[in-house]
Amino acid sequence: MVRPAHQADVSGIQDVAERTWHETYDETLGTDVVDEVIEEWYPEEAIEEGISHEAQDFVVAVDDDTVVGYAHAGPHPPRRVHELYRLYVHPDYWGQGIGKALLADTEQALYDRDVSSYEAEVFASNEEAVAFYEATGFEQVEEKATEFKGVDVTERIYRKRL
Repeated sequence: MVRPAHQADVSGIQDVAERTWHETYDETLGTDVVDEVIEEWYPEEAIEEGISHEAQDFVVAVDDDTVVGYAHAGPHPPRRVHELYRLYVHPDYWGQGIGKALLADTEQALYDRDVSSYEAEVFASNEEAVAFYEATGFEQVEEKATEFKGVDVTERIYRKRL
């Protein structure tokens, strides 16, 4: 079931973030970098702010009462577009359609906000994410080499019209 995130979901969101980031990025970024990202991007107050922010949409997928995935979208002023900030599914639940369900719910929320298109950024090395975005109607609009926390990476920006 996909529903709007609540403050009570914060620890579940943190758990999904930690498990997914380590599963996905330990080999390419290193465990220390992943730990730094988790600490910097996922403190309780940051997640609570995203959940309660009026201009953002934050949804969770739950199995019984356990958070197994989440998506978070909102304005991205530097590019003057809306962006899918995050979409992650716990590794134990990969391949079950949860990502697509989270994406559908997020797209409905964006559509209801009168957003006509939005973007998602992904590391090119994350083959599963690249395949997911391309299979769900996103088109690559940019690719750039950059540095992320001291690691050289290639980022892709995808855009999708609603």
